[in-house]
Amino acid sequence: MPFENRKQLFIIIGAVAAGMVAVLLASNYVKNAIQSQTRALAEQYESRQKDMVAQVQQQSQQQMAQLAQELERVKAQEAQQVQQQMAALKASQEQQMRLMQQQQQAAAVNKQGARKPSLALRTPVGKRAVTVKIDSLSAVGGLINPGDFVDVIGELNVPSQTSEKLTVTAMIFQDLQVLAVNTNEEELGAYDDQQAANSLKITFAVDPQEAGLLEFANKNGTLELALRSPDDTEHRLVKADTWKTLADYILKNQGLNIENPDEIPENKPVESKPMIQIFRGGKEL
Repeated sequence: MPFENRKQLFIIIGAVAAGMVAVLLASNYVKNAIQSQTRALAEQYESRQKDMVAQVQQQSQQQMAQLAQELERVKAQEAQQVQQQMAALKASQEQQMRLMQQQQQAAAVNKQGARKPSLALRTPVGKRAVTVKIDSLSAVGGLINPGDFVDVIGELNVPSQTSEKLTVTAMIFQDLQVLAVNTNEEELGAYDDQQAANSLKITFAVDPQEAGLLEFANKNGTLELALRSPDDTEHRLVKADTWKTLADYILKNQGLNIENPDEIPENKPVESKPMIQIFRGGKEL
């Protein structure tokens, strides 16, 4: 083969080899570029997925928190409704018990005809009949009937180590049932005779402990009655009546601030009053 032909053959072979190398290099470059772009897209997709998951989790947590708050509100509302229903049921049961007692008393009266039934039959189960003597004016002015319910206010003489007399006024009993006024166990509206009397013998239905306390309070002070509505069965916490509670009440409801005698210091200086001197013949009398 002539030298020129060989040279051209080598050039062609070299060009083909170079082309093949270039193709191989280009293929590797394209492959690497595709892999790099694929990784970048995968990382971007994974990042977006994480962001979406985090956002969904955050929204889910917020919704769960709102749902928990709503459940707590509903539970509190239901508990309040249950308490109200229980209180209403209790009041209804107490009214029914009172109505049943009145019906039983009326049935006993009808059964015995003109004869008065035993006071024991009118005394509720678990209660004791106790009689105390109360001034007619202090017994609601005599306007009180058997079957009424009253609160008892006591003005009690409290022992003191000093010679000073101490008294405490407080509501000591609430919602006591009146079984009888003097010997009247059933007649309503006998006000004329009760108002004409100086004092009345009031018989209450009390539990065993209240029986002793009522007698003790009656012997160590004076009692006064406050008439209640038959529909009012609530017991309230009432503070003892002192100059301080009276002053606080007047200040709160009337806006008038009165001086509390209990808070006046014993060594408070006494105002000096003007003194008139009388002289006769240049000498003081």
